[in-house]
Amino acid sequence: MKILKRIGSMPILPKLALTFLAVLTPLFYIGFQMNEAGSDIVREEIGKSLVSRIELYMDILNNDFEQTIRLQREYMYDEDLIKLSTISEIMPPAERNASILRLKNRMDLLKGSSSFVENAMAFIPALNRIVSSNANAVDEFDSKMFQALTKPDNMFSLPFTVWDDRLFVCMSYPGGEDPQEFLLAVEISKKALTTKLQQIAQDNSMAVLMGSEREWRVASFDDQNMDEQWLRELENIDAGTEPVNNVSLGQKNYLLVSKESSFLNARLNLLTPTVQIEEPLHNYRNWMFILYGVAVLVIIAFSFSMYRIIHRPLKLLVRSFRKIEQGRFDIAIEYQFTDEFGYLYKQLNAMVRELKRLIHEVYEQQYRVRIAELRHLQSQINPHFLYNTFFILYRMAKQEGNENIVRLTKHLGEYFEFITRDGTEEVMLSSEAAHAKSYTELQSIRFSNRIMTTFSEIPKQAEQILVPRLILQPIIENAFVHSLEKKAKGGQLEIDFTITETELAIRIEDSGGVDELDVDRLRLMLNSQQDVTEVTGMVNVHRRLKIKYGNQAGLQLSQGELGGLKIIIIIPIKENEGYA
Repeated sequence: MKILKRIGSMPILPKLALTFLAVLTPLFYIGFQMNEAGSDIVREEIGKSLVSRIELYMDILNNDFEQTIRLQREYMYDEDLIKLSTISEIMPPAERNASILRLKNRMDLLKGSSSFVENAMAFIPALNRIVSSNANAVDEFDSKMFQALTKPDNMFSLPFTVWDDRLFVCMSYPGGEDPQEFLLAVEISKKALTTKLQQIAQDNSMAVLMGSEREWRVASFDDQNMDEQWLRELENIDAGTEPVNNVSLGQKNYLLVSKESSFLNARLNLLTPTVQIEEPLHNYRNWMFILYGVAVLVIIAFSFSMYRIIHRPLKLLVRSFRKIEQGRFDIAIEYQFTDEFGYLYKQLNAMVRELKRLIHEVYEQQYRVRIAELRHLQSQINPHFLYNTFFILYRMAKQEGNENIVRLTKHLGEYFEFITRDGTEEVMLSSEAAHAKSYTELQSIRFSNRIMTTFSEIPKQAEQILVPRLILQPIIENAFVHSLEKKAKGGQLEIDFTITETELAIRIEDSGGVDELDVDRLRLMLNSQQDVTEVTGMVNVHRRLKIKYGNQAGLQLSQGELGGLKIIIIIPIKENEGYA
């Protein structure tokens, strides 16, 4: 009664779960018993299948060897064989050779009688030769092999003789204790037997064919690498009258199926690891446990679904979190109660407001920092250029070079008109190039014939592309100040433009002279986070491009073909838009 009272006092959710489990447990027990009964039937059927397989292959071996041995017995009374064994010395050479040839053909037939025959041989002591089915046809007589294969009762003792780790079926004439006049020996191919045994042994099983006296064995695996103790245990197993036995070999359990052959005086063993048979049954049992485990979880989930008062607030909470994951911070959950969910909703609303405020502050701060950095970088204009220009203007006026003064003041006006225009941060590439060209003209007037400048035309499809202001002039200025200004004559400067579907490339190359060490040093300065006064213009442009377009943009430095520094400005082009 106390137990029932305690259960009755439990919350509804545990009571629902226990009720469903009480209903499920008998079903689980019945299903478990059905699984065990099915497993026993499967084991029995597997055993029958293995017995059928081993009987089939033993019949195949018996039939193959029976045909070979029957043919071998017939050839024991072959006329040519008897003549060569008894009167070969008085036979005319032509007749002897013809008999040998006919005997060779019979050996070929004997070899072809079975796929397990590797060679068929007729040992003829009187002829001092061996007539075989191999390519040589006639070989030198091997007396040692002849003595090993010849036994007093060999004529009808079946079927196998072992010599030099080779397997033979031998018949000698006349048999008994008297000297033998000839011997017919059929060498069995262990390789062919192994192949056949591998057909028997499927799915990690092992097949072993061995003599009843254990004097020879052939396995479906490399028994040279097998533990000798394992093989001895297998040879000593008495299969008994049962076709299927459970045995333990080398600390492993196997299902052993054996078949004796009185005709071959041999036993065929098929060993299947027990785990291979039991594992699928265990897997099936495990899946049954998983099934019932899932059923328990479903029951618990269903019990939870009964609690609408819990389900609805949770659903609303999850929906709110998903909106937050999508970046929507305009949510505010209204809940009229003050329970745990009311507290969660209140804290969630506060968290969303705080996140929204922090994100706005961080974004605005980063934006202002970037704008300030851009402004700062754009303001880094070399004042020496201004001084030098006014000095050139003074000299031209003193020398009354009115035409050059007109050119100089025109380009100077265009130059300052462009750099003092703060209304936009981006300009068309044609405007940026025109400004850079004006600066180049000013420098050409300054350096007169010392420097030759080549400024290529902009491709038509690139003229309208929007680029940051002042990205060409600082690089060209760097070439004049740090490279070309030092040359007394023969200076060269080239500027050209290349556009593809994905990027705009602007090449600026001079002949001022630079080596790989200088290029490496400039690359380090370019990627440094510190201000580098020596190449301020170059660092200015590189940082601005990185800030605006990301890591794909920037400057690429190398040693140019003109002998000086080659700088390529890379600006990615946005897809389906008319600006970079």
